[in-house]
Amino acid sequence: MDTWPVLVALVVALGGGIYFLAQPLPLDYKNGEYRRHLTPAEEAALLRGEVVEKTHKAYQSIWHTYYDQGPLRVARSATGKLAFTPHGHWQRLTKTGRVEADFYQQAIYPEAAWRQYLANGQPNFTMYTIPTLLAGDSVVENRFVQFKATAAGDTAYVQHWFTKGTKEVRPAYFSFDWRGEKPVPPGWKPTKQ
Repeated sequence: MDTWPVLVALVVALGGGIYFLAQPLPLDYKNGEYRRHLTPAEEAALLRGEVVEKTHKAYQSIWHTYYDQGPLRVARSATGKLAFTPHGHWQRLTKTGRVEADFYQQAIYPEAAWRQYLANGQPNFTMYTIPTLLAGDSVVENRFVQFKATAAGDTAYVQHWFTKGTKEVRPAYFSFDWRGEKPVPPGWKPTKQ
């Protein structure tokens, strides 16, 4: 039996998969999901030119272990294309209804504020963005705050990085406070203790 055709097909499939997975997600990557969850009544309202406000709920894994839900505004633009605008307070919940995370949707930075919880309800980490000036240029400061596993709500460390668009404009650094006024000592490694 000749195995080279199977090997060629396998290499092409793997190469295509790697290429596909390496592509960045477009800003509107969730629009397909939002569109699939429109009811016939909502689609009819959109055809009449109405704005639809709804609570969107969708499982985010193929195993349906958790789902995201929150307010979503849907409107038809002048060109006829649907515009989906998630806004306000969203939550990620387990299949049993336990809150895994809270996040707040904003128009420019979709994950502008995110708080992840441990199974016991204790905060694990939070991430948020802050528009700021760096050397006179408008950039975004991103902060990742890791909480201590031993003390609920007590900060273990904070990672700071600055971006403009998708480019990092200053090297990231760690501190022991959210303002960055208590830098970590040389050789320090992140830990949740």
